[in-house]
Order: sequence, then C-alpha cells, then structure tokens
Amino acid sequence: MDGLRSMLILPILRFVLVCHALAVLTQAVFAGQFLAGSDGSVRLHELDGWVILAISTIQILVVGLAMRSGATSLWFLFGSIFLFLAEGLQVGTGYGRFLNVHIPLGVIIFGAVTAQAISVFHQPASSPRATK
Repeated sequence: MDGLRSMLILPILRFVLVCHALAVLTQAVFAGQFLAGSDGSVRLHELDGWVILAISTIQILVVGLAMRSGATSLWFLFGSIFLFLAEGLQVGTGYGRFLNVHIPLGVIIFGAVTAQAISVFHQPASSPRATK
C-alpha cells in the first residue's frame, strides 16, 4: 500500500509544482504588462498572487503526504513552508507598494519554486513491490 501511495502522490506533487511555477511566471508577465502601460494587468497580478498562496497551501499538504509515503524529505516540506511565508510577505509588500522588497523577493520566489519543480522531476517514481 505504501508503494502504491508513493506512486500516486509523486505525479500529483509534480502537477502541483508545475502549476505553482507557471503561476509565479505569470506574475512576472502581468507585472511587465503593467510597466508597459496596461492598467488592467494590475488586477490580474493581484488575483494571481492569491492563487499562488492557495497553490502554495495545497503544495504543503501534498508534500506532507509525499513525505509520509517516503517520496520526499522533511527538507522539501520546510522549503514549501518557507515559500508559503515568502509568498505571504510578497502579497503584503505588493499591497504596501514596497517595491524595493517586492521585486527582488519575487525573483527569489521564482528561483525557489523552479528549483523545487526541477528537483521533484529528478526523483524516480517508486517501483511497485513484487508480489509473491
């Protein structure tokens, strides 16, 4: 059962991380559109920030399940929690217009989410145990 759970949870974790990385990449696109003069993209940037926090929460839950089945480590859980905290700070600095923190923190978040997504794809899927 544990091997089967691990085989199921790793693809789910990969899907969540790809969604997380794409949502963070989309943030940069919306910010660039705003800087180019499109005022409507600020609202999309704000909405995507809240979506990212929701995905980050889901990621923590999935990583917790993956950790219990042996598909990932405690460090991955710590990294996911720190990402959630950084993204919460990112939302706060965005509303506060603290761009000296908001922009570099966004770059760090993008790098961290991308690194997590790459690392989870380097993990081999658990092979089912042979039945006797």
